[in-house]
Amino acid sequence: METQVATTRGEPGSKGGAGQTWFTVRFLAAAALMMAAANCFLKYLWWAANYSAWYGIPKYSERWRAAGARASFYGGALLVLEAAGVATIYSLIRFRSPGLSRPFGKGVRLVAALAIAILGSSLLALTLSWIKQGSH
Repeated sequence: METQVATTRGEPGSKGGAGQTWFTVRFLAAAALMMAAANCFLKYLWWAANYSAWYGIPKYSERWRAAGARASFYGGALLVLEAAGVATIYSLIRFRSPGLSRPFGKGVRLVAALAIAILGSSLLALTLSWIKQGSH
């Protein structure tokens, strides 16, 4: 008599279940990280422009210092959020090619994740700037 054992892991190549849910959560997290990075990029540009505009004007020295601190904060936040987005996107990409060596495949995944994150954040920043300009 033959018995079958149920497993909690899906068969390779199967769709659905917990694996699909986890993929969706990571995809939404990557989108949220790129959106936050795009917003930080726009705020960084705003405060960096203020910092440049107020440089050397004694009347605005206090605002100049505050603008410099805010520009630094948003620049750092942009880098951290973009790095988190790249890591999340990297975890989403899977190459299944027997001809690729592991280090080369990981390098391709990293380059693809960087390109997707930078392009995605750039497009979201462009969209956000259009939305914010239209709301004023």
